Amino acid sequence: MRFLGLGLILSFLIAGCAGVGVQVDDQLHATRQVLNEAKAKKLDKQCPKEYKEAELLQKKAVALYKACRAEEAAPIAKQAFDKAKSLCPPVPCPPACKQGPKDSDGDGVIDSQDRCPNTPKGATVNKVGCWIVKGLLFDFNKADIKPKYYKNLQEVIKVLKANPGLKVEIQGHTDNIGSAAYNMKLSLRRAQAVADYLVKHGISPSRLKVKGYGFTRPVASNDTPEGRALNRRVQLKPLY
Repeated sequence: MRFLGLGLILSFLIAGCAGVGVQVDDQLHATRQVLNEAKAKKLDKQCPKEYKEAELLQKKAVALYKACRAEEAAPIAKQAFDKAKSLCPPVPCPPACKQGPKDSDGDGVIDSQDRCPNTPKGATVNKVGCWIVKGLLFDFNKADIKPKYYKNLQEVIKVLKANPGLKVEIQGHTDNIGSAAYNMKLSLRRAQAVADYLVKHGISPSRLKVKGYGFTRPVASNDTPEGRALNRRVQLKPLY
């Protein structure tokens, strides 16, 4: 038994309140503790009305308790405790806050970083949100597609068949070794190689447009072999 609770009970016993409930005493003690903690946090200043209401209920319950009316004091003591616990409830987070940064096309790249919005569902994208043929990279100065990448192209076919009205621009890219003119032609050949594979596997040529960008749109540094390898790629741009 807490010292404060015991002291109250003893004082009431002396006054002739032998039937006073111990639970009410504990409830009043707990409410006072919560109110003291709230005051220490200055919640009495932030929510003065609510704090005053809790304090008045507490005083009313104490008065009834001292008058040996424990049954009447009990529900009021509980009200005082509940109000004291709910002082200054936190402001609910708006939906936008709960959702976090917006990703309109659901490709896993937030809008503020997405260079290629409106990517179709199921498409594989790179770190800047542009639709790519997963894993497909070309050897230096080459435009042929290695057989190990065929399964990756099947993923593109699956997306296109799931969106029969969708047309795409197949974009070829290169590293920066060689002249701009040569790389522009090389990038076009890479784009065409992907288009030829898609047509061979049932995609209408009327849905495909090929374009070469040479080394004008790198996604990695051309200062390292690894970066140059990542730039020898093909991307797909939805045409709506």
